[in-house]
Amino acid sequence: MADPTRRRVTHQDRDQCAGAGIARTSGRSMEHGRLFVSFWHIGLENLPEGTFVHRRLMHDEANRLIEEARHAGTLCCASHDDLFAPYENRERRNHQKLCRVLGEHYGITLTFEDFVIRDEIDGEDGSTIRPLAFAQVEGSDRLILVNCHYVMAPERKKGTLEFDIEPESVTFHLFQGIGSAEP
Repeated sequence: MADPTRRRVTHQDRDQCAGAGIARTSGRSMEHGRLFVSFWHIGLENLPEGTFVHRRLMHDEANRLIEEARHAGTLCCASHDDLFAPYENRERRNHQKLCRVLGEHYGITLTFEDFVIRDEIDGEDGSTIRPLAFAQVEGSDRLILVNCHYVMAPERKKGTLEFDIEPESVTFHLFQGIGSAEP
């Protein structure tokens, strides 16, 4: 049964948040373009051509940018890993752990669902993870990379290596083109 609290992603939402080869909409405010959020990974395809800046953000500024983008409908969380793939269980758990740490320690609300694109595919409802490779910072777009370190989990099954995210190690990195809108 479908969850009535979930909002269905429309074609306009998908266009605003760079799906697979999807163009941007012209109805969106250009003062602040899309805000991409990625955990741990960034690639050359994500960075704008030409000159860009990279700077660290404090958690409260990252939270403000994420909430403003969510309110404006321009928040686009993307993942390097296909978190739905059965061989990506560890990466899916790590994403969920980082979402939980961001909420519990920094008041930043990001969920696994923020990384999911839902749309109709060949006449049927479908879901996929927004691929990081399609998150291309251009114009007034920005990208926040969230990074962290791990520590040995205090409680684990005998003979296993389990790790937890060290909340104090979480960092936020903002990438944007020179001449784009200030955060």
